[in-house]
Amino acid sequence: MTVKPYIDSNIFMDYSKELLEEFDHIYLPGYVAGELDNLRHNGKSEEAKYQARRASRDIDANEDKITYIINETSCDNLPSHYDKDNMDNKIISVLIDLYAKDKDFIAYSNDILFRQKCKELKIPYKKYGDKSKNDGTYLGHKNLSGDTNFINNLFDNVNKEITEHSFVANEYLILNNTDTNKTSEHRFDGYKFVDLRLPNSKVIKGMNPLQRCALDLLNNKSIPIKIIAGGFGSGKTILSVKVGLDMVVAKEDYKTLLFLRNPVPSDGADIGFLPGDKAEKIADYCRPFLQYIEDPKNQFYSENLIRDEKIKMDVTTFLKGVSIDDSFVIMDEAEDLNTKLIKLVGSRIGKTSCVVFTGDCKQSESKYKQDNGLMKLIKCGKGNPLVGIVVLEDDLRSDASKVFAEM
Repeated sequence: MTVKPYIDSNIFMDYSKELLEEFDHIYLPGYVAGELDNLRHNGKSEEAKYQARRASRDIDANEDKITYIINETSCDNLPSHYDKDNMDNKIISVLIDLYAKDKDFIAYSNDILFRQKCKELKIPYKKYGDKSKNDGTYLGHKNLSGDTNFINNLFDNVNKEITEHSFVANEYLILNNTDTNKTSEHRFDGYKFVDLRLPNSKVIKGMNPLQRCALDLLNNKSIPIKIIAGGFGSGKTILSVKVGLDMVVAKEDYKTLLFLRNPVPSDGADIGFLPGDKAEKIADYCRPFLQYIEDPKNQFYSENLIRDEKIKMDVTTFLKGVSIDDSFVIMDEAEDLNTKLIKLVGSRIGKTSCVVFTGDCKQSESKYKQDNGLMKLIKCGKGNPLVGIVVLEDDLRSDASKVFAEM
């Protein structure tokens, strides 16, 4: 069966791109189109306005997939106890007639009351979307869009501490100017927005706004606790390694680049089962690190850095009782740390060091799902001036990797 869905306005605002990629045919009642148009101008926040504008643009760009349903209903097909002036009830009246004509139709809504009405009236319905997208997890950034006047007022109001957007320390702003169609990124330092300070583009260059925010965070010595989270191929490890190497070797801000892993392979095997001595076993776990250290102009580059103790590698197993000083520390795959382990790593960090936690909580091994240290650190670290957080989104590794990331 080819599903022909009706999509409510809230789902369109959150998932317009995904919807129009998934479905070949979508029903759009005039009531919903009108609601999106109204939200473009009169949404409760600039973020809501931006989402409505984006959804409207996506709809316009895919008109061949949209069937508009004209608002012609007297609501006589509704039960007598339904308020015929209620917007949801008007939409449901349209859907009753639509389902009578097209049995491939399904109503998609994340509004529980709307779905209850569909159930009562025997209209097929479903929820839509990944719950984790709206689970309240702090992402470390906000996306806002507006004209030059809106942007000027936003900055003025933030300086006067009267903004409605509630930015916290080290939160990033990705700002689209609709007058110029240009995007800029800024960090809120707790008092005002400041421009990003990126590493030299020869070290590494951000491929999108979120990567540039991550590079600014990694490059900032005044923020000692950094969390770069994100899914497959989002660039969290390579960004961290390249900036860390630059700060150790070129800038000499730190003496050592230390790469850490928790030895928890996907098959459950323990590090002790791997062949070789401790250094050889650790090296197997640190391949994601070493692949970004290699220099094609110097085949002995990583070997020389290891010999000179510019880079070191270790696993959490051997950290107890250790103090880590004057180091840029990368705790990779931090989704596989419980609260006890993430405290163990963090409490090793000396005054002259910083620590970067990279990870994707969706990939955590089963025993770390209930007590996930990375998730707890994100929750507790929000707004702390010593903590910066950027959750990356796009898979930039390859089109092939996206197939597996979305499984």
